[in-house]
Amino acid sequence: MDERLKALESFKSATDTQITEILLLIFIILFLVIIFIAILYFRKTIKARFLKKLFYKNAKEKGLSDKIIDILWKYSKKIDRDPFLSLEVKASFEKVIDQYVNENPDYDEELIKESRKKLGFDFVPPFVPLTSTKDIELFQGGRLNYQNQTFPVSLYDKDEKYMYWLMIDVVSPPDLKGKKIKIIFLRRDDAIYTLEGEVTDIIYDSGKVILQIPHHVDMKRTQRRQYARVEIDIPIKTRILSDIKPQIITAEGKDISAGGIRICIPQNKRNSVGIEIGTELEMEFEIEGKKLQLNGQVVNIVERKNIICYGIKFKNIKPADEAYILKFVKKKQQKLRELMKNRIG
Repeated sequence: MDERLKALESFKSATDTQITEILLLIFIILFLVIIFIAILYFRKTIKARFLKKLFYKNAKEKGLSDKIIDILWKYSKKIDRDPFLSLEVKASFEKVIDQYVNENPDYDEELIKESRKKLGFDFVPPFVPLTSTKDIELFQGGRLNYQNQTFPVSLYDKDEKYMYWLMIDVVSPPDLKGKKIKIIFLRRDDAIYTLEGEVTDIIYDSGKVILQIPHHVDMKRTQRRQYARVEIDIPIKTRILSDIKPQIITAEGKDISAGGIRICIPQNKRNSVGIEIGTELEMEFEIEGKKLQLNGQVVNIVERKNIICYGIKFKNIKPADEAYILKFVKKKQQKLRELMKNRIG
């Protein structure tokens, strides 16, 4: 009996020791896990503080105020976006500002405009597509379509929530309040855009009829040209191919792509040169030291007060010349992008 008790006590003692060791091991593991989690949290906190400090430093260098920096940081985090992108990418900036505006009815519009200007987001170059109705420039003309009716319109004003389209020369406008309308406009050197929206209000101001439409990002973009186009300012020597004794016409090249060129002459020379739509021309000009001799056909004519410009489509252009112009256009676009980048710091 004593031996049994001794054996039982010995077993119990051994079991208690094993349980104690297991519990001690579990405690050590839990302690190490807690330490590990604490280290990760600490590192994450330190990193977040460092990134926030760096963000504020970068934003300060761009001339932004403390108020707008706080807004960009707070609402970037709220919509789970990288705050640094709001300083470099216009679309990210606008997304963050939209969140701020939607949550704050008394938003500071002047602060937003000033900040947009400092970051260089107040202007979209012609070679950069529009991403929001906020990007449409004031006085952009277009046409409004509603129930098979068409009205000329122009962007009269805009704020952070709405755009205001002026109906041009409309004597008896239809009641469009609460109606969905479509506006189509051509952005020069870019594309044709189509936007749809609901007219939330109609403003009558000194005989003007102005439609209030909320901003949005859903715009359809239709590519207008096959090739990208850049502005130039170079002399062009041209002559009409069909003339037996062709005269040399001196013109100014205003923009060019691998598909064509726009040249302009003084308005008072129109009758003497006799260029019309369909006229085939030979042109000589120089781009960055390379002399080009190309043929083309006039496809459109635009008249202004003092000048008249001809849109010319190249005909039978050599692959080498086309490649050279493409390279020139890309190079000039890259320079424009760098200028824009330098502008925003």
